[in-house]
Amino acid sequence: MIEINDGFLIINKPQGITSAEVTRVIKKRIKVKKIGYLGTLDPLAIGVLVVALGKATRLIMFMEKEDKEYDASLTLGAETDTQDSEGEVVNQADPSHITEDQVKELLPRYTGEIDQVPPMYSAKKQQGQRLYALARQGITVERKPVRVNIRSLSVTGKEGPVVHLSATVSTGVYLRTLCHDIGNELGVYGHLSALTRVRSGIFKIEDSIPLDMITKENLDEVNAKIIPLAEGLANMNKVTVVPHATGRLGKGMPLGVSEIIKYEDCGGGELVRIVGRDGAFYGVGKAEGPSLAGFPFSTILPRRVII
Repeated sequence: MIEINDGFLIINKPQGITSAEVTRVIKKRIKVKKIGYLGTLDPLAIGVLVVALGKATRLIMFMEKEDKEYDASLTLGAETDTQDSEGEVVNQADPSHITEDQVKELLPRYTGEIDQVPPMYSAKKQQGQRLYALARQGITVERKPVRVNIRSLSVTGKEGPVVHLSATVSTGVYLRTLCHDIGNELGVYGHLSALTRVRSGIFKIEDSIPLDMITKENLDEVNAKIIPLAEGLANMNKVTVVPHATGRLGKGMPLGVSEIIKYEDCGGGELVRIVGRDGAFYGVGKAEGPSLAGFPFSTILPRRVII
């Protein structure tokens, strides 16, 4: 039987299914020991859901804070209790007088670092309980604003009461809440009516595959689409090490510059992906110490060893 490779799959998540259900479908259809995903998408949303297979699940912690890009639809004129089209309408107003230019003029206030109050229908915890669990009981509690970053935000079109937005955001941003807040500030209410994630970190929707493609009959094609571990961390700087470095890494010992053959600056931070001369992925390390022997560090401390 063909085994599934360790690595990352970019699934184009269909509407009406949770992110966790996507992984359950994959696990049911093909033989995979471990599976996880990066960045939850609500059932309403479609688009890029990065699924980690096998050893890739151990790398999720290093990838969750990557920026994400969305196409969103804001429907003006109605506020819902969930801030999206799946909730009950709680307030309404006539939005026919709102122009595209009025929306555009408002967007700079929601660009950059802003404070955002998490919605009641969210997985955030308060006093040990998920907010959505309280909301389902009809309980509303006061939530503290969270500082988030909306890197870019623009209007891509308007059709009647529906405003189409493009947004690049940091982790922790709720597009539902953004639509809700914009609608309120315009004085006509609003909610998120459609959402497509077009990018998550380096993973793009044009490289995604439909969930229906994941079958036992398509294992060769699925394996061909799996992104290897080191390539999935392409935003990290890369160090190529000598063969005997694997012994030190396996024991959790740091590497000095004498074990490093090559260093590639990929615009990342202090975390680096460690590979062998043949390209085999060994794990993630942290570059520390003063510059030495032409490298901008003197030591690599192992953070997550995969070998």
